[in-house]
Amino acid sequence: MMVDNIPPEEPEIELSGRQIEQLDAIDNAVYQTILTFLNKTEDEFPWDMHYIGEVADAIEGTLLDLGQRVHRPAIITEKGGTVHLEEYQEPVLQTPQKNKKKEKPAYER
Repeated sequence: MMVDNIPPEEPEIELSGRQIEQLDAIDNAVYQTILTFLNKTEDEFPWDMHYIGEVADAIEGTLLDLGQRVHRPAIITEKGGTVHLEEYQEPVLQTPQKNKKKEKPAYER
Protein backbone atom coordinates (compact mmCIF):
# COMPACT_ATOMS: atom_id res chain seq x y z
CA MET A 1 0.00 0.00 0.00
CA MET A 2 1.34 3.43 -0.92
CA VAL A 3 1.19 6.05 1.83
CA ASP A 4 1.82 9.74 1.07
CA ASN A 5 3.20 8.80 -2.38
CA ILE A 6 5.98 6.75 -0.76
CA PRO A 7 6.21 3.24 -2.21
CA PRO A 8 6.12 0.44 0.34
CA GLU A 9 9.50 -0.94 1.34
CA GLU A 10 10.30 -4.35 -0.02
CA PRO A 11 11.63 -6.86 2.49
CA GLU A 12 15.41 -7.04 2.54
CA ILE A 13 16.80 -10.18 0.94
CA GLU A 14 19.47 -11.96 2.95
CA LEU A 15 21.46 -15.13 2.49
CA SER A 16 20.63 -17.99 4.84
CA GLY A 17 23.22 -19.56 7.12
CA ARG A 18 23.43 -22.55 4.77
CA GLN A 19 24.03 -20.28 1.77
CA ILE A 20 26.75 -18.36 3.63
CA GLU A 21 28.40 -21.69 4.53
CA GLN A 22 28.33 -22.68 0.83
CA LEU A 23 29.97 -19.39 -0.18
CA ASP A 24 32.59 -19.75 2.59
CA ALA A 25 33.35 -23.29 1.38
CA ILE A 26 33.80 -21.99 -2.18
CA ASP A 27 36.08 -19.15 -1.02
CA ASN A 28 38.22 -21.56 1.03
CA ALA A 29 38.47 -24.07 -1.83
CA VAL A 30 39.40 -21.35 -4.31
CA TYR A 31 42.05 -19.96 -1.94
CA GLN A 32 43.60 -23.42 -1.58
CA THR A 33 43.49 -23.79 -5.38
CA ILE A 34 45.31 -20.47 -5.82
CA LEU A 35 48.00 -21.55 -3.32
CA THR A 36 48.42 -24.82 -5.21
CA PHE A 37 48.72 -23.13 -8.61
CA LEU A 38 51.23 -20.61 -7.25
CA ASN A 39 53.09 -23.21 -5.17
CA LYS A 40 52.95 -20.84 -2.19
CA THR A 41 52.03 -21.08 1.47
CA GLU A 42 49.43 -18.97 3.27
CA ASP A 43 52.32 -16.88 4.67
CA GLU A 44 53.72 -16.29 1.18
CA PHE A 45 50.33 -15.43 -0.33
CA PRO A 46 47.86 -14.07 2.24
CA TRP A 47 44.07 -14.32 1.87
CA ASP A 48 42.90 -11.68 -0.62
CA MET A 49 39.26 -11.56 -1.70
CA HIS A 50 40.23 -9.68 -4.86
CA TYR A 51 42.10 -12.74 -6.13
CA ILE A 52 39.64 -15.23 -4.65
CA GLY A 53 36.63 -13.48 -6.22
CA GLU A 54 38.27 -13.22 -9.65
CA VAL A 55 39.30 -16.89 -9.66
CA ALA A 56 35.89 -18.03 -8.34
CA ASP A 57 34.19 -16.03 -11.12
CA ALA A 58 36.49 -17.64 -13.71
CA ILE A 59 35.79 -21.14 -12.39
CA GLU A 60 32.04 -20.47 -12.32
CA GLY A 61 32.12 -19.11 -15.87
CA THR A 62 34.09 -22.10 -17.11
CA LEU A 63 31.72 -24.59 -15.47
CA LEU A 64 28.69 -22.76 -16.89
CA ASP A 65 30.31 -22.73 -20.35
CA LEU A 66 30.78 -26.49 -20.01
CA GLY A 67 27.07 -26.86 -19.32
CA GLN A 68 27.24 -27.40 -15.56
CA ARG A 69 24.80 -25.96 -13.02
CA VAL A 70 26.76 -24.12 -10.30
CA HIS A 71 25.69 -23.88 -6.65
CA ARG A 72 26.92 -20.38 -5.80
CA PRO A 73 24.11 -18.43 -4.11
CA ALA A 74 23.92 -14.75 -5.04
CA ILE A 75 21.71 -11.74 -4.44
CA ILE A 76 21.02 -10.28 -7.89
CA THR A 77 19.95 -6.70 -8.61
CA GLU A 78 18.29 -6.33 -12.01
CA LYS A 79 18.60 -3.19 -14.16
CA GLY A 80 15.17 -1.99 -12.99
CA GLY A 81 16.24 -2.29 -9.36
CA THR A 82 14.39 -5.53 -8.64
CA VAL A 83 16.35 -7.70 -6.22
CA HIS A 84 16.12 -11.47 -5.97
CA LEU A 85 18.10 -14.44 -4.72
CA GLU A 86 19.53 -17.08 -7.04
CA GLU A 87 20.55 -20.34 -5.38
CA TYR A 88 22.10 -21.84 -8.53
CA GLN A 89 23.68 -20.31 -11.60
CA GLU A 90 22.32 -22.02 -14.69
CA PRO A 91 24.34 -22.72 -17.84
CA VAL A 92 23.32 -20.90 -20.98
CA LEU A 93 22.73 -23.39 -23.76
CA GLN A 94 24.89 -22.51 -26.71
CA THR A 95 23.95 -23.19 -30.29
CA PRO A 96 26.22 -25.83 -31.83
CA GLN A 97 28.85 -24.48 -34.18
CA LYS A 98 29.93 -26.51 -37.20
CA ASN A 99 33.58 -27.01 -38.07
CA LYS A 100 34.76 -25.51 -34.80
CA LYS A 101 38.39 -26.44 -34.20
CA LYS A 102 38.92 -28.08 -30.83
CA GLU A 103 41.58 -26.23 -28.89
CA LYS A 104 44.39 -28.27 -27.37
CA PRO A 105 44.43 -28.58 -23.58
CA ALA A 106 46.84 -26.22 -21.80
CA TYR A 107 49.30 -29.02 -21.01
CA GLU A 108 49.68 -29.78 -24.75
CA ARG A 109 50.26 -26.19 -25.90
